[in-house]
Amino acid sequence: DNIDLLLINGVSDSISTKEKDNLVDYISRGGNVFLAQNRISVDIQTQQAIPIQSNIFDLLTSYGLTINENLVLDELCGQVNVQQQVGIFRMAVPMEYPFLPVIKKFNKDDIIVNSLESMSLIFVSEIKSDSVYSDNLVEFIPLLFTSNNSSTVSQFYNLNPDPKANPIFSQLNQPSKVVGARVLVADSQTGKEANIVLISDSKLFADQGGGSSPENRIFIMNTIDYLLGDSELISLRSREVTDRPL
Repeated sequence: DNIDLLLINGVSDSISTKEKDNLVDYISRGGNVFLAQNRISVDIQTQQAIPIQSNIFDLLTSYGLTINENLVLDELCGQVNVQQQVGIFRMAVPMEYPFLPVIKKFNKDDIIVNSLESMSLIFVSEIKSDSVYSDNLVEFIPLLFTSNNSSTVSQFYNLNPDPKANPIFSQLNQPSKVVGARVLVADSQTGKEANIVLISDSKLFADQGGGSSPENRIFIMNTIDYLLGDSELISLRSREVTDRPL
């Protein structure tokens, strides 16, 4: 049998009834899906965060993948440059920004991620699984976790990168959150099994986002190889050294 794979990047509105029906039919016939999808749309320039309204989220929940309406913060994170007054000069000062989690914790039992050392994500949300809403969920496999110095915010989003103006940055004391997962689903009528991989970052595939990170690209290639049944290539790629900071 040919193995099918569909990549979906950052749905920002509801999909049409026909598109939804086609997607459900595709999965019911064993079609695999790799989805990069935020729950909150963020404009860092205006520091605005707005929940995305889309029927894609109900569809994902029906397959055992729920993206919570929140943003995850992690003490282990990337940096942004913030304009600050230094004497008579305005300078760009790099500051750690917990809304850009650096992932170092992976599911060591899963071949897609067990050789990865690091990934960099942007404005992610927490992924949960609730089998109550899914008739065809076989297994939920978490893949990517934030550190044990994490937190979440919802409803009101203070995106200010300056820790003096953002008290949540000093309250990162929650256990790790799942921000990437895979589900195995089986259609009750066709009996076909399919995999859906979800990362809650709509910029994962974008060159100006996650695609600029070599570690992220290895994860993307691993996932595509796995979903196409080429696990041997993952083993070869795992020999590459990706993350060796001084």
